[in-house]
Amino acid sequence: MSKLAETIHSMVVAPGRLAVVWLGGAGFVFKTASGRIVAIDPYLSDSLDHYYSWKRLPLSPIPMAPAELQADLVLATHAHEDHLDPETIPELVRSSQAVVAGPAMCAEAMRSWGLPKERIVEINRGESRSIAGVGVSAVLAHHVSPAGAQTPDAVGYVLDLDGIVVYHTGDSLYHPDLQRQVKAMSPAVKVAMVCINGQYGNMNPIEAARLTWEVGPAAVIPMHWGLVGENTADPADFVAALAALPNAWSGGDTGAGQNDSGARTRPLVLLPGDMVLSSFARV
Repeated sequence: MSKLAETIHSMVVAPGRLAVVWLGGAGFVFKTASGRIVAIDPYLSDSLDHYYSWKRLPLSPIPMAPAELQADLVLATHAHEDHLDPETIPELVRSSQAVVAGPAMCAEAMRSWGLPKERIVEINRGESRSIAGVGVSAVLAHHVSPAGAQTPDAVGYVLDLDGIVVYHTGDSLYHPDLQRQVKAMSPAVKVAMVCINGQYGNMNPIEAARLTWEVGPAAVIPMHWGLVGENTADPADFVAALAALPNAWSGGDTGAGQNDSGARTRPLVLLPGDMVLSSFARV
């Protein structure tokens, strides 16, 4: 078993805290104080190379084998290979008791792979439900790309992880309705994961900073960079854009944005495989 997988499965998370691991790309693993393990968009293969000849950058090696991720719940934001990975999800399901969930196109793809129907949950925009003991709300993701397969039902997720609210944008262009939907689901996001790559239907660093400022989480992790050379961005540009917004404040070596309600957001720039264990309280 990889060191990262061993750490995730053996660690005990204290009440009021959450462990967040960035797998690279848009992939994250969360471990709660109750011991639940939740993954979003785990990309643990080289599918992009096999389908498009897009090779992983040295920054983003495969952090663990799919079979090592013994998750309780796996969420896919949309049916692109680096989010609903045909080389990760089936192996992960075969080796665990994970429930897998996503919008209609994802659910249809997973059924076509022969996964057990009773472990596939369809959840679409505007829907909220408890899945595998986790409060899950699917929100708008405006993912329209001039190239590649279209995913008109792409979503982001708002999760209640033992009282810590997480927002993952999925792949999305900027749209004012994003923050409206998120705040309708939960006005108190503690930590957000925002795409910054600025290509193929996604926000660029400036747009991602604007959305972060509007949502007002306590902390934000930029994602969807550093995986493949054809589709990346510099997270320093995101940090600078966040610091440059109105009422910006400086937080040590990085900047942070402050929205008009006075909520301060701390940017956390991780490397693939990095873990943050925190209450994500405001500072």
